[in-house]
Amino acid sequence: MKERNIGIDILKFIAALIITNSHMELLYGKYSALATGGAIGDLLFFFCSGFTLFLGKMGRFDNWYKRRINRIYPTVFAWAIMGAFIFGYHNDMKYTLINGGGWFVTCIMIYYVILYIIRRIMQNKLKWAFMITSIIVIAWYFIMNPPFGFNMYGGTYLKWGHYFLFMLLGASLGITNKDNWKYSFKRDGLKALGCTFVYYSMLTAARKIEVAQHLELLSLIPLLGITFYLYKFCNSCIMKKLYYNKHIGAIIKFIGGLCLEIYLVQGSLFTDKMNKIFPLNLLIMLIIIIAVAYILRCLSRIFAQTFKPEDYNWKEVFKAY
Repeated sequence: MKERNIGIDILKFIAALIITNSHMELLYGKYSALATGGAIGDLLFFFCSGFTLFLGKMGRFDNWYKRRINRIYPTVFAWAIMGAFIFGYHNDMKYTLINGGGWFVTCIMIYYVILYIIRRIMQNKLKWAFMITSIIVIAWYFIMNPPFGFNMYGGTYLKWGHYFLFMLLGASLGITNKDNWKYSFKRDGLKALGCTFVYYSMLTAARKIEVAQHLELLSLIPLLGITFYLYKFCNSCIMKKLYYNKHIGAIIKFIGGLCLEIYLVQGSLFTDKMNKIFPLNLLIMLIIIIAVAYILRCLSRIFAQTFKPEDYNWKEVFKAY
């Protein structure tokens, strides 16, 4: 593992935990307000994808895109098989290809195409790409003329536009070759807390005060700040020390590597039958989700190897990360 990817490994670990927690409203009962941050978890995954995509070789588009498909779709197909046999899902092939991984997978496969083009013609002009995307998002928002109470981080295609900003942010940092950030808990920590406070304050005001509803669009600014400072924190010396710890580092790499699988499986596993033992039920459900996500990853590796001429590599199938 290259040194410069340590921060991304840790950030994926954080993203996986946030994504899991953000969909646990059913498990919190009367404390459901604590199950927040889904947007942050999603955008951290997009950020990490943008970062890593600008590190590797490009080559011809069809071969480059094929590698992206080979990374994601064996998991999608394996989940379709698990869903059919275990959860009773009966989706046709068209649905599986387009919606089998939820909006998240469909969106990121489109992002890959756009990002390939940007890297080919605008790698040294990512600020322009960021500016153009911002203009498109702003125009999209006002053309929609969203009603009061609109949630731009919820079930809307608008988020397919503004989440791309975070992929571009990751790409920008991925090509800076800076892997030793000096993180100040006093200075950078306060900035991160400030961005978080401003972000949630904007969302609260936008959804409760009609004249302030457009603050939700502006909330993208502190959200970008949260992402940057989280990445900077993940590259700090103290986090690298934790990463190099034999046991803690293994947990970080294991859970962080299951980010996609966790996203796919969690919605089918939540149950309120253990709510009487809150908050212990959260830990139990987290362990169940991670275990099922690991099984899914093993199945996806078996699925991928089945259609290759080489013999099965069972060590590769079951390796932790």
